[in-house]
Amino acid sequence: MLELQVFAPDAGLQNPSPFGAKAVALMQMSGLEYRLVAGDVRKSPKGKMPVLVDGNREIADTAHIQQYLENERGIEFDAGLTDEQLAIAQAFRHLGEDSLYWAITYSRWIENGDIVREALFGAVPALMRNFVFSMVKKQVKAALHGQGLGRHSAGEIYQFGAADLSAIAVFLGDKDFMFGQKPSSIDASLYGMLSNIAIPAFDTPLRDELNSHENLLAYMLRFNKKYQIGGWVLQAADQ
Repeated sequence: MLELQVFAPDAGLQNPSPFGAKAVALMQMSGLEYRLVAGDVRKSPKGKMPVLVDGNREIADTAHIQQYLENERGIEFDAGLTDEQLAIAQAFRHLGEDSLYWAITYSRWIENGDIVREALFGAVPALMRNFVFSMVKKQVKAALHGQGLGRHSAGEIYQFGAADLSAIAVFLGDKDFMFGQKPSSIDASLYGMLSNIAIPAFDTPLRDELNSHENLLAYMLRFNKKYQIGGWVLQAADQ
């Protein structure tokens, strides 16, 4: 059976990673039988989650997971989309995963570090927790600076994030999904981002902006309901 390794639920989120939520969405869309487990990022092939395991094969990164499911399992996530729609989907995917994602990262690690520390590092002994968290936060801050977003002020960062959310809302309009009544892979990607902004634990300007777009909230809930993404039983990764 296929196994999808993701971060364990935390901070009020079933998947406290936009990419973990995207991977679960893709698996639910595929209709394939799989089990969901809490993975160990230290053992991941690329040092990140999620990872799809198929026998002795490990597929890391959601883009490669999608490609694997399409090429090896015959899943057609984007069947029926035109070349133009595929190009638009690619643009929105990068808007979400290479722009909005970094605003989410900033809103958590830099502006809400105390919540992240207790939620994601709660299993670390108290005497070591601040030290470990500080090390990881330093790495995240360096990544933000290297990517470029971290060079801006908080207000400017949230303006960028708000512009991304507005662009998604405008294109979605009153459609059920990004390209009409049938979901495609871009909906899985955007669901991962939106669901990680909506979490009440992180009361940020990004969440306020999301809440101002009623069509995005309805879209997120519609996708979740269609694929029953909520409610899974966590299993140990070694079972």
